[in-house]
Amino acid sequence: MTRDDQLRWEARWAVPVAVTSFVAGLFLLVSAMSFFPEDREGIERNPDLLLSIEEQSGAYMASAVLSSVAGLLLGGVFYYLFRAVLARGGGVPRWFIYLVVGGPVVYAISTVAGAFEAIDLADEFVEDGIIRGERGEDHAQDLGGAGPALVALATAGTVGVAFLFVMLPLRARRVGLLTPFMGILGALAGALVVFQLAGVSAVVQAFWLGALGALFLGRWPGGRGPAWETGEAEPWPSAAQRRGDAPPPEPAAELDPTAPPPEPEPVPERPASRKRRRKR
Repeated sequence: MTRDDQLRWEARWAVPVAVTSFVAGLFLLVSAMSFFPEDREGIERNPDLLLSIEEQSGAYMASAVLSSVAGLLLGGVFYYLFRAVLARGGGVPRWFIYLVVGGPVVYAISTVAGAFEAIDLADEFVEDGIIRGERGEDHAQDLGGAGPALVALATAGTVGVAFLFVMLPLRARRVGLLTPFMGILGALAGALVVFQLAGVSAVVQAFWLGALGALFLGRWPGGRGPAWETGEAEPWPSAAQRRGDAPPPEPAAELDPTAPPPEPEPVPERPASRKRRRKR
């Protein structure tokens, strides 16, 4: 595919992918607000969670479904960004496409499957009636969680999506497709996929996806970086450079692996000190 073909492809899919990014962020927010475990006095954390799942099984499943759909939508967003980075020589290997497609799919499947298993476990826990105190905590642990296969699937999906959040924004920043702020925020959103913080993770991820969609539409404050227009790797200009107060950034020079290394500059000789001159 030529550079012009790539630019036409990006222009054709910019609006659909931007809408996909907006919807994915919205679904993540709604998913986080759909299920809130209750804090019951005298009941430990794990039994409390199982009781909340049993009482709010519909909300818990809805939250899981929204999260899984958002994960599938992320696949389209990441694929668009992957193609753009690859076309500008961002150093992303071509086999990365398997992770772009497979990571969100595995994440979506494991999220829904894990919700079904958690609801079954919560029903069993409530039927047994051993709930309060240390006995309830021990009983929740004795019932066990997800099976090894589901745990492995969930781990692979979560780590895969988190890696995409980290890797692609940093590479896109390197070739001038994202601002430094957007690159760092994308990496932070990826870390929050693994290290979930209630009330924070979904907000950061949704904000980043919303900002990314605005950038795809060309609605970014001050305009998009020149790399989106030229199809080449060009640094994102700073605010001073946009105002004309500083010279425009120079494009990064392409390294030729066959070229000989540059010769070191000669080191100037130091003049003899006065002490040495006296001895002579």
